[in-house]
Amino acid sequence: MRFTFKDGRIEADRDIKNDGRGIYLCQSRECAELALKRKAFNRVCRTNVDAESIERAIEEALWS
Repeated sequence: MRFTFKDGRIEADRDIKNDGRGIYLCQSRECAELALKRKAFNRVCRTNVDAESIERAIEEALWS
């Protein structure tokens, strides 16, 4: 799964075409939960990202 961080938001990038800093995860719920627990999104984006927006993007990526 690829996610992008742009304009303060995390978005699922299914087509791998979005601009912005890319964040890659394997496509499993366990991997996503571990990334949330370890605050990997915050570390990669170099800022504090809202956990709700991350969870929403993960759900969108997992269900697509």
